[in-house]
Amino acid sequence: MRRFVFLLTVFLISGLNLYATHSAKRELNDTISGKLSFVKNLVQEDEWQFTDSITGKWIKELLYFLENSPIDTVLIRLEAGLKSEDSIFYRSIEKIPDQEKIEGYITGTQIKKQCEQNERIIRNSFQADKINVPESLFENVFLKLPVIPESETSRMIEDSLVQLPDSIVALMNDPKITRNTSLQKKADSLKNNFLNEARVKYNDQIIKEYRDSVSEAYREGFVQAKVDSVNRQYINVANSHNYKLLTQYNDSVTKNLNKKTFETLHALIVYANRMPNVITLHNLFGDKFDLSLQNDAAWYKWIWLKNHLNDSIGIKVENLDKQNIRVVVDESVNLSRLTAKKTVEIREVKTNRKNVQKLIKVTVKDPVLSPWKFQGNAYAGFTQTYINDYWSQGGKSSASALTTFSYDMKYAKNKIKWDSNFDLKLGLVYYIPDEGNETQRNWHKNTDNFELNTRFGYSAFKKWYYSADANFKSQLFDGYKNVNDVDPLSSFLSPAYLTFSAGMEYKPNKTFGTFVAPVSLKTTYVTDPDIDETKFGLNEGDTQRTRIGLVGKLDYISKLLDNITLKTKNSIFVNYGFNTDGEWQFLKLPDFDSETTIDFKVNQFISTQLNIHFVYDKDVESTWTSADNVEMKGTRLQVKEFFTLGISYRL
Repeated sequence: MRRFVFLLTVFLISGLNLYATHSAKRELNDTISGKLSFVKNLVQEDEWQFTDSITGKWIKELLYFLENSPIDTVLIRLEAGLKSEDSIFYRSIEKIPDQEKIEGYITGTQIKKQCEQNERIIRNSFQADKINVPESLFENVFLKLPVIPESETSRMIEDSLVQLPDSIVALMNDPKITRNTSLQKKADSLKNNFLNEARVKYNDQIIKEYRDSVSEAYREGFVQAKVDSVNRQYINVANSHNYKLLTQYNDSVTKNLNKKTFETLHALIVYANRMPNVITLHNLFGDKFDLSLQNDAAWYKWIWLKNHLNDSIGIKVENLDKQNIRVVVDESVNLSRLTAKKTVEIREVKTNRKNVQKLIKVTVKDPVLSPWKFQGNAYAGFTQTYINDYWSQGGKSSASALTTFSYDMKYAKNKIKWDSNFDLKLGLVYYIPDEGNETQRNWHKNTDNFELNTRFGYSAFKKWYYSADANFKSQLFDGYKNVNDVDPLSSFLSPAYLTFSAGMEYKPNKTFGTFVAPVSLKTTYVTDPDIDETKFGLNEGDTQRTRIGLVGKLDYISKLLDNITLKTKNSIFVNYGFNTDGEWQFLKLPDFDSETTIDFKVNQFISTQLNIHFVYDKDVESTWTSADNVEMKGTRLQVKEFFTLGISYRL
């Protein structure tokens, strides 16, 4: 009976508590929407700011919790949605990053190169003179061109298009002829015949130039249309290929991403479902009992209910899921007053242990880079001029060619740096011989030199290197002052210059470098007995001369624009010794050699080159003729400049 009364009391008290709780909850629900709106308006307005950003963060999360579905509802809906959806994410092919790195993708550079190759093939397959130009393009040519009609033959003289020969002018001005009507008519006839022939030639020249211009434009347009058509077809094929490739690639990546997303979300849902919902029960005497309610977990725990008399009853609490528990009263409850109760062993079933996934070990292989770098550049240009005997402004028919070649070899590893360079320039001019005006030779060179540089460096500190430098330069062919000279001024290895230097190099970057060598040996060689060695600072009969001095070098290369490159090499030599005339050279103007080249690149193969070269060498004797027609000798600044358009190729 006592047990029944006690249990009835407990459940009555629990019922009253539940009623009071529900009443309070209804009262809260009546005002919660107003309170929520009040706080939400403060958070969303720009007028008021949080004093503490952390507190503001928690307030925003509170509002999010109150406005959105509970986590359990979200999990149920999400799990149902994942079962019905085939995919979660999608991506358009325009959003694919690094498209050009996908295997099989035709890049813009490849398309450009193929189009250029197509153009070369098409242009090589067409011969300009084989393309027929429609005659309709030349209709009414006399209406389009400023030809001179026969009635206006006098314009040939009025417009200074031709000059009367001295013989005709003499006839026209001869008093004997002017007084004789018959002779006057003959002189006028000669004049008119000459002017008419000149008019016909002038008109023929204008018509020919017009026809050549129209023909060239038509043929160029014809070939370009073929090029554009072929390239347009190729670009369409390449774009179609890329679109199919990107579509297949994107579908594959999207499928794998969604598969991984499904697996990840399912794992997160399982984890969220298994997260415990912890509640704490307190009895009358302040004892606490923590209950971790979990889904898919089986456990029970004993708790003790007490009254004011310290009577206890054991209740078994079992976990059903995160929202439900089962309460069972122990049938062997001992209600003896003031008697200590034995504690029943509390047992708890733990959740299953999670699988531990280990990362697969990844082996990283570092690429092995060669310490050597090789780079070369070749250039060839050609110029041709033809002038016939009737060209009024004078001149001489000629042809010229220029070839340059440069090759760099660079080694860099740890603290060692070794740079070598070979540079060759050769330019020739050929004059078409005139009848009755024989010369010693019809060709003349305007550029001829080859140079080899090598520099070995060992890192000293920061951008400075201990360096040893060697330089050798000479020319390949005989050189003459003019086309009528018999004796050459220079020949192969005569002169030749060999310089050894040791010093310090400062190399802050790839574009700039300077070298200073306080100890240098410069040797001049003249090995050809037909060359006057005294013109190059040697004593008569000697084949070589060595000087000790200081060498300074400054090199700079830079891209001024995408298609314009500037390269300059400068060196000075200060002689510590004496010249052949006994003068001390240290305090005199040093010898210097400065060469600057500007490359204007038109396209992959066509380029324009400007080269300016200054040389001042006190050992080299120059000869020239003064205004008084007196031959002079001495040291002068040597200047050479050439500008040409030609073909270049980078190795």
